[in-house]
Amino acid sequence: MGLVQREIESAGMTTITLSNVPEVTASVSVPRMAAVEHPFGMLMGMPGDALGQMALLRAVFANLEGMEEPGSVRYLSPTVPDTFDTEQAQPPEPPPITKHLLKHPLHFRNLLKRDIP
Repeated sequence: MGLVQREIESAGMTTITLSNVPEVTASVSVPRMAAVEHPFGMLMGMPGDALGQMALLRAVFANLEGMEEPGSVRYLSPTVPDTFDTEQAQPPEPPPITKHLLKHPLHFRNLLKRDIP
């Protein structure tokens, strides 16, 4: 990600990375980063929470202003609902690949080798 951002920045466009693991993201030398404490897979918040997601985007853009130094990091504290439950975020039924692998667990090896029939 850092390489792509640096190329975009060299063309004159400002970039920012949103990360929930700022230590790892910083290791690839991104120009700017907004760190947010959300669970993996829910970086923008709960699925369907358009208001919360928009609030996070507004916070990212508001903090982008004034981040001139390379490697700048802003730690955001978006409001996370008390009912932030990762169980609610799971799909109502498993994706087709999950269903298939549950029936045919040995096919997982093929999936890792990218040998998918």
